[in-house]
Amino acid sequence: MRTDNHIIGERGGPVSINSRLELGLSIFLIILFLIPIGVIMFVAEESPFHQVSGEPVNEAAQATGIRVASVKDTSWNLPGAMGGKTYVLTDNTGEVVTVSTQAFDSAESRDAAIRMYNANPVGRGQPVGSLVVVGQHVIYVTPAHSDIMRRLAPELKKKVSP
Repeated sequence: MRTDNHIIGERGGPVSINSRLELGLSIFLIILFLIPIGVIMFVAEESPFHQVSGEPVNEAAQATGIRVASVKDTSWNLPGAMGGKTYVLTDNTGEVVTVSTQAFDSAESRDAAIRMYNANPVGRGQPVGSLVVVGQHVIYVTPAHSDIMRRLAPELKKKVSP
């Protein structure tokens, strides 16, 4: 039953049309927000935490014929970081890529470092490059879309699964 701008509810009290529209809009916005999150959760592939022996970048470079110009020890100032290496890689065309690796003591500390990196937009704290996860290692490559990285990626993927 309708009286002016009100609809009589189940319990006999008036329910305004505006409150129904607000409720419908609220439900629509919540669903609009939850659907992409649900899709991301089901589509995103998680990299399992396992110990990878050796130096994955050095081994991948040797397997693909990329020359390691220099290597130095490095440690990122992050919780759980256990140390790593910074490589300067070159190929026969003269392309140069810098690759930094860092091993982490647990999946939680490794994933926290990745979340911290992804939380910053490019140009506002996030350096331009790409992250690759291989077991307990987080590998940062700059420049991100280089020919050397395209050659290294298949070798690094071989080490992803235990």
